[in-house]
Amino acid sequence: MGLFLEPLGGDQWLITDHADTLMHASAMGAKLTKPRLERIRSRFPSVELTEGGALRATATQSELSMTVTAVLNTAIAISHAEPGWLPKTKEELFNQMVGRELEAVAGAHLQRGVSVQGVSGHQLEIPFVIDLPNTGRHYIQPVASGDEHVDWGNVYRAGGKMLDLKSAGADDHQRIVVIEDVPGDEELGKAITFLSVTTSVLMFSHRNQWLEQFRLAA
Repeated sequence: MGLFLEPLGGDQWLITDHADTLMHASAMGAKLTKPRLERIRSRFPSVELTEGGALRATATQSELSMTVTAVLNTAIAISHAEPGWLPKTKEELFNQMVGRELEAVAGAHLQRGVSVQGVSGHQLEIPFVIDLPNTGRHYIQPVASGDEHVDWGNVYRAGGKMLDLKSAGADDHQRIVVIEDVPGDEELGKAITFLSVTTSVLMFSHRNQWLEQFRLAA
């Protein structure tokens, strides 16, 4: 991370990174969306973030140290934000897909990221929760696949979470896993059998058959 000081004459200096900070973020795969850049601008109003991606500020000789620090802090903030600007993992993308489908039928009744205390005493993070008038609260856990078949790490984590919910008293129909099914996956049946011990299993590709049960919440 480097900054450049350029004399402008008349006791004025230009401090800039010549867009190096955002160029590095872009090269690492970060998505530099307008809202993200606007958040940086609003957070550091004394530093200009140009349309070309450069950080810039001007200062007199007496202000130079303070202004260099301001530009440097802006560059550091971008570097810290960079991991969150990278493309989503396959698991995050699948969670988003499931969330969109559920929201389309449940509307504002869909709750996201609900913490529930399991019988183990641990706080369980449930991606989606829907309260239905007749059947109560439903805990919904997506399970993303790997590139060609089920991701057994995701399967085991979901199974453990649902077992904890079961032990804490959640009824069978209230514990739901939505599994991403890859066509031709020979391990899918094994994963469904494993999960069925602790939860109801719904295949994402069959969502037109099961989404309607949540429309009552809308």
